[in-house]
Amino acid sequence: MADYVSLPDCGPVEYSPQEQVSPDRAEAEAVLRRISGVEGIGEGRNAIGDPAWIAYVRDRSVLAKLPAQVSGRTVVPEVSGEISILPAR
Repeated sequence: MADYVSLPDCGPVEYSPQEQVSPDRAEAEAVLRRISGVEGIGEGRNAIGDPAWIAYVRDRSVLAKLPAQVSGRTVVPEVSGEISILPAR
């Protein structure tokens, strides 16, 4: 287990969004989360700077399962490995 006192820039991160989730984001999450191996969804940009959905995937085998677009945005895969959620304190 990490010693968060000696590593002050590491550890759990608070998440308190100030904006509601858009209908497009909700649709993208619903579509992409149904795919086994998708660990998370984010918003970002594709290679030419257009808005895109970032699909964080466990490994490269998931890439073939991803759609090219959801809600008019390109889906950009990012191999992240497995993502674990820390329990609430």
